[in-house]
Amino acid sequence: MKKTIYLGTLTILVSLLTNCATIVGGSKYYAKVQVTNDPNAKIEYNGGYKGTGEATFKVKRKDANKFTVTIKEDGCETETKKFTQKSFRGWAFAGTVVGWTGVIPTAPYILPWGVAVDGITGAWWKPDINEKGVSKQDYKHYIYQVRYNGCKKTEKNNSTNNENPNKSKADKLRELKKLYLEEILTKEEYEKEKKKILEEK
Repeated sequence: MKKTIYLGTLTILVSLLTNCATIVGGSKYYAKVQVTNDPNAKIEYNGGYKGTGEATFKVKRKDANKFTVTIKEDGCETETKKFTQKSFRGWAFAGTVVGWTGVIPTAPYILPWGVAVDGITGAWWKPDINEKGVSKQDYKHYIYQVRYNGCKKTEKNNSTNNENPNKSKADKLRELKKLYLEEILTKEEYEKEKKKILEEK
């Protein structure tokens, strides 16, 4: 009789362990990474290629604050983009407590199976949409928008200053300002190139 109760309890426990996190959203979410300014940029995650220009793949919820992708193009500089914030899924926690709390048949107390499992898997977490570049499609799909400057920056600089030497200073400065406003150039790079143009004879 005791053996039967033990096996029954074990069966229930295994079932709960494999399903409770899924019921409230799963221990992973789908991350869609979009390189907004370069459709030819390759996206890598955890050392593996995921797509070019845009890629969607699964990420562990508990790692939402350690989400890092590598952006690269052949012959250009590699850039690493990091997202370091996550937020708590309160509704998922409440659902786990209410729906996945059970009683041990041989003992007079309640055990929150779901809470224990979700705590281990990290299913309570999600990306923080307050972090720059992060937005939400639904509870299981999040978008990460990044800019890649490893190639464009160099190409644009060269085109501004070298492709047409007959351009006026005013034209060059306008093009340079446009690159800065599009966030292709940093403020330091913008000031440096601006100085070069102004010093031209």
